[in-house]
This record gives sequence, structure tokens and C-alpha cells, in this order.
Amino acid sequence: MMRLKRSGLVAALLLVTAPARAEDIVITQFGVAFAGNPFAIGIDGGYFKKAGVDLTGIIAGAGGGTSVRNVMASPLGYGEVVLSAAIAAIREGQDIRVVNVGARSVADVVVVVKPESPIKSLKDLEGKRIGFSNPKSLSEILAIMALEKGGLKAEQAQRVALGSLGGALTALEKDGVEAAITMQVVWAQRADKLRVILDAGRDLPPMVQSVGIATGDLMRKNPDKLRKIIAARREAVQFMNAKPEEAAKMLGKHFPKMPADVLHKVTVQLAKNGYWSEGRLEREPMENMARGLRLVGDLKGDVDWSKVVDASFLPKDLQ
Repeated sequence: MMRLKRSGLVAALLLVTAPARAEDIVITQFGVAFAGNPFAIGIDGGYFKKAGVDLTGIIAGAGGGTSVRNVMASPLGYGEVVLSAAIAAIREGQDIRVVNVGARSVADVVVVVKPESPIKSLKDLEGKRIGFSNPKSLSEILAIMALEKGGLKAEQAQRVALGSLGGALTALEKDGVEAAITMQVVWAQRADKLRVILDAGRDLPPMVQSVGIATGDLMRKNPDKLRKIIAARREAVQFMNAKPEEAAKMLGKHFPKMPADVLHKVTVQLAKNGYWSEGRLEREPMENMARGLRLVGDLKGDVDWSKVVDASFLPKDLQ
């Protein structure tokens, strides 16, 4: 049975000060976000075992640079993090590379208003307040892109950072903002109280959220193991896309507080939208996210992808 470890300071310290099991893998925001779910399917469904890789545990990374550091400190030397954190670490000179794409879209995010709101379209956001989590976050990127989609400029609405997506939703309920960024799973549980005005998976182009990163040490010393990890994850994604209903049942134990019907609905919808990548390093979706990072000032200039990605560990047909 898979062991799940929560991250935070204690987990980070354990990674640095105590020998962690080589079969543990760091996955950013696992158990909260859906991007890393193929690894749970890969472990519980026996795909990694079949490939000859003894992965049995997931360490839920806290996100951002913390997850990158945890991957680098782990004995495995591979994990899944957000693209922005990977780019930042590589630009700082860290010995890692992006070796596969994880979530290739932002289909798990929506912009919502109250059902009775006079906001009927994105153009109606002009002069309104949009709640999101933190500055330079994905949610701020999507707030700006929602305005663009409505033919507006970023400064034509007020973006309000509220510390978390939960805080943004609370502000919406209390009329502190007129619109809020939230997750598909949250909306799915409160569809009678929230109305979607932007479905990021449907209304925005693909944007790479998460990527697999590998340390130089793993790439140089055990390239076959890295190839096996990526190939096994691919098989898990193929299973999820072909049989999302079965995948949702398998994921239930990892989302114990989520109603089974909601987990089923969102898993099926994300599979339909091509949310989980088999691993191919698609340039356009990566560029789309890079553009988003520039919109919020988290990236300056163009990305030299030749210094960021290494496609050589992917299955041949994905290179």
C-alpha cells in the first residue's frame, strides 16, 4: 500500500537530515491539486513495479521552490513541480532539467461569480474586483488572462490577493470581490452557489502547469531508471484517459474528504480535456505558461528552452 507523506518544514528537514527511502517521490501539492494523480495510479496500479522501479510512497511537496529543493535533496532525484519553479531553479544554476510534462493545461481552474451576479460575461469584469490567492501565482495569471479573454486590459479590473483560493472564495461570498479564481473540484461541490464565467480548460489555450524534473546526478548515473519512471507514468496516464471512472475510484483513498461523485466528475472532465500529458515536452503550452509568468512579472525575457528541457529520457515516440 502506498505511503503518503505530507510536506512542510518537518518533511523538508527529514529529506535533508535523514536518509529517505529511494522509493519515495516528491509531488507538488499532491492530495490537493490533481496534477500528480498519475503517480498514485502508477503506484497503486502496479505500473512502476512492472517497470522495475520500486516507488511506494509520495511526499506531498509544499509547492514552488520548496518542492524543487525537496526533489534535489531526495535520494530518488526525480519529482513533479510547477514549471515556473523549475525554470527559476535552472536559471539560478541548479543542476536539474525538465524531462517530461505533467499537467499540460489549467483545466482544473475556473473563474466564478455568484449565481445572481450581474456579471454575465468576461467583459462585465470591467471595474470589478477579482479575488485570487497570491501575487505572481497561477491564479493571478488566470485573472489577467480572463480579462484579456473578455477584451479588457489588466488594469481595467482590480485584482485582490487574498492569501489562498479559499480566501478568495470567502471574499466572494461576503461581497468583498465580485469574482474569484477557484478549483474545479470546489465549484463541483458548490455548483448551486457559484456560476462559472471562465472554464480555463475550455476557454484558454493549453498551459503547462507541472513538469517532471530530474537531477543531473540521476540523469548521469541512472538514466535507465529515469526512463522507466517516465514510461511507467505514461502508462498510468493512458489508463486514466481511457478509464477515468476506474481511476477516480482508485484515487478515492487519496482524497478522503472529497465526495466520490465530485472526484468522479472532475477526473472524467480533466481526462476529457487532455489535462494529464503522457510526457511530451510540447513547446507551445510551455510558452503559453512562460507568457503568463511574464504577465505577472515572474519572468523577464524569453526562456532558452535548450537549457531547461531534456527530451532524451522520454519514450522515442514522444521525443
